Amino acid sequence: MYNRHLGALLRRSAIALAIAAVFTGAGALPAQAHTTGPQLISHIDAIAPPAPGVDYSILSTGSAPYVTVSLQGPHTFEIRGLQGEPFIQITPDGVSVNKDSPSLYLTRDPSKKPATSATVSQTPTWQKVADQPLYHYYETRAEWPHTGQPDEARRLGRTATVYRFSIPAVFDGRAAAIQGHVTWVPAPLNLEIPLLFVPLVVVALLWLEPKAKPYVAKIARGVTVVSLIAGAVEAARVLLDLRSGAEGGAGIAPLAVLPGLVLVTAVALPRLLRGDRRAYTWVLLFGLYLLVFGLVRQVAPASPLPTLGTWLRRAEILAGFGVSASAGLLLFLSSPMRKASRPPHTYGPKGRRVVAD
Repeated sequence: MYNRHLGALLRRSAIALAIAAVFTGAGALPAQAHTTGPQLISHIDAIAPPAPGVDYSILSTGSAPYVTVSLQGPHTFEIRGLQGEPFIQITPDGVSVNKDSPSLYLTRDPSKKPATSATVSQTPTWQKVADQPLYHYYETRAEWPHTGQPDEARRLGRTATVYRFSIPAVFDGRAAAIQGHVTWVPAPLNLEIPLLFVPLVVVALLWLEPKAKPYVAKIARGVTVVSLIAGAVEAARVLLDLRSGAEGGAGIAPLAVLPGLVLVTAVALPRLLRGDRRAYTWVLLFGLYLLVFGLVRQVAPASPLPTLGTWLRRAEILAGFGVSASAGLLLFLSSPMRKASRPPHTYGPKGRRVVAD
């Protein structure tokens, strides 16, 4: 009796938490919804013209990119400052910095503003700071020069190159440039705030249960209508993807979705109207599919109607959220929560209890 009662309670709790997770995930959607903020990562492409023996690498930090530059071989490599002045010089004997360079702050603290002057001397005053041809410093020219999220990245909703930079240098007496770019990477899901609402969603479901129990059949009909609309939206997306002209397996991959849509429409939805709890689970999985793939599957770059594709993607995400949340509600409302009756018993000879069959 107690095991059956406990099992039913655990099932209902799991369903309630699953519904709460759907709401939590919807509150943490990346790209076009709420995010923790963009990540801007700096990359080095090349030194042009090539500078054999120079190794220049960047580590993106929370303040400014942190550079490690080293030299091998009998060469001289000089990095120019913010105003084109001599800044850092690396030779086989070690590293020297120009004491008169207003860019000197980059070697210490990038949060400080550089010293500005009307004229900057092109005659350096070198001060040796390292005996090995290896040096570390902060490079603000290799970071995103603006504040906030790049507009072009927000429109794309995916990883994109948003800025290119070029840092002047001199290699063995000839002009060179350290070239690179900055990419914007969408932030991961922000679950901190939505998770605070999970207990509230669970309490709301427990409060809603006795009021919604008499309307399970009406809710099932509503879920059926929403699922049919979601199936039509998904079919439209498949047809649009097929018209994008992709070659090879990518061109016919959307066709794999059509058998699933047929099964959901012809098998799951009729059983859902008859109150089959297994159909509730199938429709819930269908809604989760729409939600997840609506988020990760971008509009095909060669789509003949990109605006329509964007709106269909948004409709797919919205329909997936509605179908999964309402199907989860049906599972919650139909979950049994009955206390098993205690079987009758009598006492036989010698006071032994006999349980009736």
